[in-house]
Amino acid sequence: MVLGKYKEVFAARSTDKEILKIAQDGGIVTGLLSYALDEKIIEGAVVAGPGDEFWKPEPIVAMTSDELKAAAGTKYTFSPNVWMLKKAVRQYGIEKLGTVGIPCQLMGIRKMQTYPFGVRFLADKIKLLIGIFCMENFSYSSLQTFISEKMGLSLELVEKMDIGKGKFWVYTQDDVYTLPLKETHGYEQAGCKLCNDYVAELADVSTGSVGTPDGWS
Repeated sequence: MVLGKYKEVFAARSTDKEILKIAQDGGIVTGLLSYALDEKIIEGAVVAGPGDEFWKPEPIVAMTSDELKAAAGTKYTFSPNVWMLKKAVRQYGIEKLGTVGIPCQLMGIRKMQTYPFGVRFLADKIKLLIGIFCMENFSYSSLQTFISEKMGLSLELVEKMDIGKGKFWVYTQDDVYTLPLKETHGYEQAGCKLCNDYVAELADVSTGSVGTPDGWS
């Protein structure tokens, strides 16, 4: 796998047992952001929190470890975290801001920092960017459709989703369902068909489960 430029590569997972209970693959994002809050590296973080509909995330400004834990876990549909950055600074008064996003979102943030026309008040306050490896992302309606039509499930029953070993995995309280990943093709966002950054090369820290044991990133 091509990683691009990097300083160091580790396989890691959180040492916080509470984070591990709710984590997707080792709780690295939640753990790093919690550490950054504790060490005053950031004052808050924009993350993909739970929305009003099942598995439809909404960006939130997390300012405590408990708020970060409430947003833990991968959501395979888009969360407009970049949109929330301005609100985090203007309405929450955050001077040192962190966020997590998929590679294309981080490209936009880095461009904003490089050419901060009209947004210098924001660009200078972003102190930590965590990127998530991303092969594809689905619109909410597409996610609903293929889980319903191809897996015979309602999103209300889903407790966790994952991608690995060539399959899309769905976990309910009682069972585990899989779908060959090739059967999800055509449901992804249009821009995912021409992706030029799988590993979030522009992040301060990039993380993903590919190449690590189960429960690690």
